[in-house]
Amino acid sequence: MDFNNWNLFWSLCFGLLSFLIIVGNALSISILFKRRLRKRPHFLLISLALADLLVGLIPVPLYIMNQANLLLHTAYWVYLCVDMITGLSSVFTLTAISLERLHAISRPLRHRQLTSRSYAIAIATPWIFSLIVSLSYLLSVFSVITNLQFFSGIIISLSTSLLVTCISYFIIWRKQTSRIIPNETQARKDLNLNSTLLLISVIFVFSWLPFHVLNIVSTFCVSCEIFLVTVYVVKFLQYSNSFMNFLVYCFRMPHFRKALSRMLHKCRCSR
Repeated sequence: MDFNNWNLFWSLCFGLLSFLIIVGNALSISILFKRRLRKRPHFLLISLALADLLVGLIPVPLYIMNQANLLLHTAYWVYLCVDMITGLSSVFTLTAISLERLHAISRPLRHRQLTSRSYAIAIATPWIFSLIVSLSYLLSVFSVITNLQFFSGIIISLSTSLLVTCISYFIIWRKQTSRIIPNETQARKDLNLNSTLLLISVIFVFSWLPFHVLNIVSTFCVSCEIFLVTVYVVKFLQYSNSFMNFLVYCFRMPHFRKALSRMLHKCRCSR
């Protein structure tokens, strides 16, 4: 089988991935809305799960259609815009989560006084930024800006966001190792939540980094030859991140795991 060309193997791989993303994130959103898990920091996770759900619903199926030459030119523009919006919103939401955790560790008293409005702004801001950056693609299509300027903006946005996330979790790690908390139960909960969110960010960096490098190479090295199998593997790894978060919740969040078990048990009983 020639993996350097689109074939049934790649269609099945991306199709199965789309199904897993939709099911996993639909379950995540449903469980995180449960009363016991409905905490304000978790609303950022719901926003992240929504972005991942949209990845499975729109970009991945459209990517399959595009590679199979079943996508119209206008629909291809839609695919690129939605792909950028959902991907960038995930990146920016992870950055917002890291900054929220940094604020919780650095200024715990002020963090407890944060209002629901503050969290609403933290949820909306990544989506607004992703829309603004994605609109630059339309500007490049209509030759308002050059393709080089467009790709440079994407690369700068991703690099800055990933750098801020890494720096935030490094500071969180330093502060957690040095501070003394009288309430051991709360300290254990904070450590577990921070470790879970750090794991999500690490997985995100490793799954998106090849795509980021591929963008840089294709933009600034015109003479470089990039094999299609490399593009397929990199895109599959990038899209698979939208399912990884669900697995992290299952392994790292006991309340989430119990709620999922009860939900599956109810489904079996109803059947």
